[in-house]
Amino acid sequence: MVDTTGYFFFFTPILYVNTMSKNNYYLCVTPFFPSPNDWRGSYVYDQVKAIQRNSDYEVVVFKEGGKNDSDYEIGGIKVYRYRIRALPSNILNGIFNDINAKSFVKRVLSLGIHPKEILFVHCHVSMRSACGVALKRLNPKIKVILQHHDLDPFNLRSGVIGRYNRWNIRYRAQKAMDLYRQVDLHVCISKACRDALLSFPNPREVEVYDAHRHSLSLCKGLDALSPRNTYVLYNGVDSSMFCVKLSNQKNHDVFRIGCVANFIDSKDHITLIKAFEILHKENRTMRLSFLGSGETRKSCEDYLQEHGLMPYVEWNEEVCHNQLPEYYHTLDLFVLPSYFEGLGCVFLEAAACGIPFIGCLNQ
Repeated sequence: MVDTTGYFFFFTPILYVNTMSKNNYYLCVTPFFPSPNDWRGSYVYDQVKAIQRNSDYEVVVFKEGGKNDSDYEIGGIKVYRYRIRALPSNILNGIFNDINAKSFVKRVLSLGIHPKEILFVHCHVSMRSACGVALKRLNPKIKVILQHHDLDPFNLRSGVIGRYNRWNIRYRAQKAMDLYRQVDLHVCISKACRDALLSFPNPREVEVYDAHRHSLSLCKGLDALSPRNTYVLYNGVDSSMFCVKLSNQKNHDVFRIGCVANFIDSKDHITLIKAFEILHKENRTMRLSFLGSGETRKSCEDYLQEHGLMPYVEWNEEVCHNQLPEYYHTLDLFVLPSYFEGLGCVFLEAAACGIPFIGCLNQ
């Protein structure tokens, strides 16, 4: 388990700049950040709070959006929006890099932030690094950090329409590669994530996700990446939230198995359901609890209905991140059957709440 209070100090030995003036900016550029109506991106929020606590930097968060998206504040953090453009389903992902980076720089300057006052631009995921690279052209002393959050660091499989087209996959990979070579530090949330980055265009030796192996096969012949620096920085847990002992909420008349995850194919909820089906035949007091939504939920519900398991399954509404500890404390066991997982924050959260967990090998 990792406490987010240690986040900043992982960067210090590598990127420390000895110019601590009043306006030394640390910019965070991300598509993932919670809002009052959406909890997704809570791990980036935790990281930003940790950097604020452990440094004298002026941390400023930028989140991409459309023309109707407004700035907002959450948990004392002001989030500034900048407009991006993209083709449907992220076809030719990266084609608007220059336009989006220009939009970002314009937004930064509109806040009165001068490039010479910026020390770090911390970008999350793939093409957002174009924003950091654009600012670095204005101030070469800026250090650009790119953080990779999953086992597809080149973002080959985003979208639905073009994920199996060779021309589209190779275009995405090449655009990403052009940016990645200009990044000062690649931060990976696990060793598995770093292995995926460094093994490109080949899969990790232990990769089992056939769809991703196929995407990589379409990149055969492209050059491997030789990054300037890489660093493994495991996602953290806000110990003030998850390590707090709550009153016992378990119902000891039943054994409750829970899962927190979006319903997508790689999360593999159906395997957990089939395992529960076997266990339930042995012990009728077991219950299965889900928290999440997504495209594969309907097929899971159909299977449960057909096999007479629906009365033994609980469906929970998605909740704000700070309400998750209450959910974990109702469980006897946490299971995430994902077979394409960079590092499941939910494992750390369950463990911090004292809940045993089961995951898949090499994920």
